[in-house]
Amino acid sequence: MGLNWVEEIVSQLYKVKGYMVIENEDLVMSKTEYRSVQAHSDIDIIAIKDAEVLHVECQSWWGPEKDDEKDHRRLKDRFEGGRRHISEKYRFLVRDKPGVIKRVFVTSGKPKKSRGNGPWDRLQEFCKKNGIELVEINSIIEELVEELSKKYPKPTKVGREEGITRFLIHLIHNNFLKKAISQKKI
Repeated sequence: MGLNWVEEIVSQLYKVKGYMVIENEDLVMSKTEYRSVQAHSDIDIIAIKDAEVLHVECQSWWGPEKDDEKDHRRLKDRFEGGRRHISEKYRFLVRDKPGVIKRVFVTSGKPKKSRGNGPWDRLQEFCKKNGIELVEINSIIEELVEELSKKYPKPTKVGREEGITRFLIHLIHNNFLKKAISQKKI
């Protein structure tokens, strides 16, 4: 299965930062009280660098029409299933390091102003309670642009980056993203 746009951008950021990235790792989801049959899902991204192991889930929209309880439960199940899967399949990464797998959830839908009880606020509370780092996609895009601007400061120096990354490098070198870059004072 291909990556959605959020997964692709997040994956590229970790690659540019020197992580080994595994995309769309098959994940068997066990039967539960609300799932009557065993099912398959995937771990969107596993990013590994030095002693750091990240399990990253990505979703392109987390908005007002979400059924919090159901969606929170599904998200928690994916992280729990992912922890078991990574610990079993990649045992050498987590040996003698309980809790070493960091959970990250990247999505869009963060409002400009918090109402205190909206979907994003509830998602933030859920993530905090469950040891999940919640990241809004715009901060990932900003970080990727910063990293690429540092790595490829001149149009004459362009590496063998993949699709979306080469596109962003083109935008950077042709001043399409000048405003975003100058605000960060790179």
